This record gives sequence, C-alpha cells and structure tokens, in this order.
Amino acid sequence: MTANESLQNGSVRKKGNQWYYRFRVQESDGSWKQREFKGGKTKKETELMLKQALNDYKYEGELFDPGSLTVAELCDQWWESEVENSDMASNSRTGLQAAIKHIKKEELGSRKLRDLTIEDIQAYVDLKSYGKFDERGNRTVRAYAESTLRKHFSVLNGMFKYAVYPKRYLRENPMQYVKKRRQQKVVKIFGDSEENKVSTITHGEFEKAVEFFLKNEHLSYYALPVQIAYYTGLRAGEVCGLNWEDIDFERARLTVRRSMYYDKEEKCWELKVPKNGKPRVVDFGESLLEILKQAKKEQLERQSRYGQYYHQHFMQPREIRGRVHWQIFTKAYADDGVLSSRVTKGKFIEEANMKEPLQPLFFVCSKQDGELLTTQSLKYCNKVLQKEVCGLEHFHFHALRRTYASTLVNHGANLKDVQMLLGHSDIKITLNTYSHVDDESRRKAVDIFEKAVTG
Repeated sequence: MTANESLQNGSVRKKGNQWYYRFRVQESDGSWKQREFKGGKTKKETELMLKQALNDYKYEGELFDPGSLTVAELCDQWWESEVENSDMASNSRTGLQAAIKHIKKEELGSRKLRDLTIEDIQAYVDLKSYGKFDERGNRTVRAYAESTLRKHFSVLNGMFKYAVYPKRYLRENPMQYVKKRRQQKVVKIFGDSEENKVSTITHGEFEKAVEFFLKNEHLSYYALPVQIAYYTGLRAGEVCGLNWEDIDFERARLTVRRSMYYDKEEKCWELKVPKNGKPRVVDFGESLLEILKQAKKEQLERQSRYGQYYHQHFMQPREIRGRVHWQIFTKAYADDGVLSSRVTKGKFIEEANMKEPLQPLFFVCSKQDGELLTTQSLKYCNKVLQKEVCGLEHFHFHALRRTYASTLVNHGANLKDVQMLLGHSDIKITLNTYSHVDDESRRKAVDIFEKAVTG
C-alpha cells in the first residue's frame, strides 16, 4: 500500500460526547498503523481537522502527534532545552522556574497535549487573573499580581512555541488565541477617589524617619540611605550599590553606575548596570552635600576604630552561562582573628578566584562595622518604621523615590529632566507614573487659563 492510498482511509467517529478522527500512518519500521486523534465539537469540525491532518502528512510528512505527553512534561522539556542553560538573567530564570512549578501543580499540568484545548488554557489564565469565589462571595483562589501573571504567560507562550518548533508536537501555538484579561477596577463615582494617587511621604514624615534612626545607635546606619533616596530619587539597589568614587563633592552630583541585587541561583550579592542599562548623573543640593561630607568623615573614623575587623568588600567578574556576573566578596574577621561567618547570603574572599583581579569596593552605605548594607536590609528598615514610628505605618522605601519625582513634577520641573534624573528608559514611564498633579498645582494651571481668556 502506498502512502497516498493510505491517506484515503481517514475517518471520523463519536465516542460519548467527543468526536475523533483517525487515519493510517507509516511507522519508522515501514509498517502501517492507524492513529486516532481528538477532534472538534461537531462532526463537520472534526472532518475539517482530519482533512488538514491528512494534507500535512501528505505534503510535509508531519504528524503533529504529542503522544501521551502532558503539559507538565512539556514544561520540563522546554525548561531543560531552552531555559536552564541559557544566558538569561539568573533572577529572570528563577521567576520562570517558579511559574513552571505552579503550572505543574495545577489541573492544567496533568492535561495531555493531545486533549488540550484553547478553552482549557483560557480557563487557567482567567482563574489566575480573577481568582475564584464561592457561593457566599468568599475568595477561595487568589488572583495573581500582574507581574506574576506575565511570568506565567511567558512560560505558556514559550513552551507551546517550543512544542510547535522544534518538537512538532503541535501545528500552531494555542497562546495566540488566549486573551490576557484584567480585573476591572472599581471606580467610585461619588466621593473622592484615591486610585490614581502615587504613594509619597511629607517632608515632616521624612524628618521623623531620619530622627528615629539617628536616636537609635544600633539602627543609625539606616538614616543615610533614607536621606540619599529622598534627595536623589535613587532606587533601593542603586543606593546600596553607590560607592564613594561615584560622589563628586566639588560639583554636588553623583553618578549611578551600578545597582546591587541578590542572585538567587548563585546565592550571593552582585552588582549590575542600572535598570535602563547605562549610567546617569544626578545633581543634588546643599542639604545632601553636607550629609554626605559628614557621613564620609564618620565612616573613616569607624574604619580606623575597627581596624582589621572592619569589613572589606571586593568585586570580581565571573562568566556564568555566557553572562558576566559582578560578584561581591567580603573580607571580615571575628574577635579571634578568623574569618567571620556573620555575613549572611554573601561570599567570602577565600571563595574568589585569586587568578583574577579583585576590585576594592567602598560603599557609601554600610553598617557600623562595614558589613554590607543590602536591599534586604532596607526591607527591614521598612518594617522597623512601620512598627515603631507613629504615622509611618505604611512607609515603604520606594515611596522616597516617588516623593522625589512627584515634588519635581508638582513644582514645574521639565518632564524630560525628571526622566533623566530618575533613569527611566522611556519618558512614557515618567508620564504614566508621575504626571498627576496636586491640588495646588492644579489650581495654578486653572488660574493661568483664567488669566489668558479674561485678560
């Protein structure tokens, strides 16, 4: 029997409520075998699917058969082949791995690819977009945050593209038909709405936070990062990555060259370029200039007082999966003169490759004994203020950056200048986040119009 003759043997049938189509294919050993596939909801739809399958097999030699492969197994194949050893940023890879873990646990993960429908995937996306409620209106399944949902979409889209090519399990990517839905925001049509307000703090609240830290000696090192963020709008990682060589005392400006972050795969703190991929210059005023001069003086005094027990930090490049990681190494001694193990989630100098040069780091912000001050430390800073200081129950370190930006915008700063100071890659980000105005600025705008039309 020839291949073309076998193509005429296709047929459809109904089992229960489901339609199937089948036809004979030639196996690798030359024998012929009848294969059956899940069809559509109607006989006509299934016949069209059969016709397409026969045409693919005749002219392309493709069967598009995933066999008994499940979504969870496809996740693993895609991860091992396309992601695990890629040059993707390690924290991005960790985020995708977490999404895969959740997908595999869900009902979707146990579905066989051959039985999977677009409706199945859409139902999963809807569940994660909206959550689920019982008859009494109580939430039984929480909705995912927008950022988490994006990771799940990336995994689903990536693995189904992989299933189309190179694996040839599927003819097309079902994700092109799946819609990402968003929860409708409830907007009050009576009363004041706080929906569009950006979380900021007042100058009085800023002073209250700084005063609290300066009065508590064991927490005093938190005052400086709070002051830097308030007066420059730097991100938390940028504040932590700031070195003294980045400060130009003569011209009252600093250069943001690096940002500190924790690499979950390498289990250490690293430095990377700022978020928009290039350094930026941020000018500052007399207030911060005096603060930084005093901070440097006090840090040098502490360094002299602690001597060899003052933590020293170094940076060394390491190429991992095609990407350069600027890892931070610490040299620290305990009272008995041996290496201290107090530095959590960090690497000691002995772990560095001594064949490669080590670049000394002199961080602007550090703890009393020079120990690394990290973004994790600043999360603790949030908790302390929220718990201990009246009126700062909702304080968040990022609110300092938002306050800086909002203050500039509300007092007439050019939006392009604000974009450059904040390090936004696109002015749309600045516009969408900070283009709101306060009551006073809005009143001034109306007065300008009134004067223009009335003379």
